[in-house]
Amino acid sequence: MGELEAELNSVLNQYHDKQEHIRKSQRREQDEHRVLENEFKKLFSNIVEPSMMQMVKYLESKGDDFKGSYMKISPHLAKITLIINAYRYQEGSHWAEIEFSREGDKLKIRKNENEAITEALFEKSDLNPRFVKRILIDFVKSYYNTEGT
Repeated sequence: MGELEAELNSVLNQYHDKQEHIRKSQRREQDEHRVLENEFKKLFSNIVEPSMMQMVKYLESKGDDFKGSYMKISPHLAKITLIINAYRYQEGSHWAEIEFSREGDKLKIRKNENEAITEALFEKSDLNPRFVKRILIDFVKSYYNTEGT
């Protein structure tokens, strides 16, 4: 056994130390990911969700032509989506969605109008009620300005 220890102990110890360092690094990355994800979820819940809910209620109050919009919240991810006139998608007509999600430490806003997708990244610090309302208002304006053309 002495020959094995003499030949292998240092290599095996180095390997073990390297693997332990990798595991610690992965745990740290997972913890950081979880903290950031939860931070964005909280921001979305406190800022984005109320604005989207207000937009859905407003559109519903404007009559039958504006009904069918809804919000979709992803419970396990920091992601929230507003879908405009979802029932029209089933009819093969014009529809749109805007999604707020997290990409690293950035806010990602993804717009999808009849398969035309645009994405933009913003600083997390940009995420405030005024910013979200402006984004949603501009999105709805764009949808209804191009609808029927």
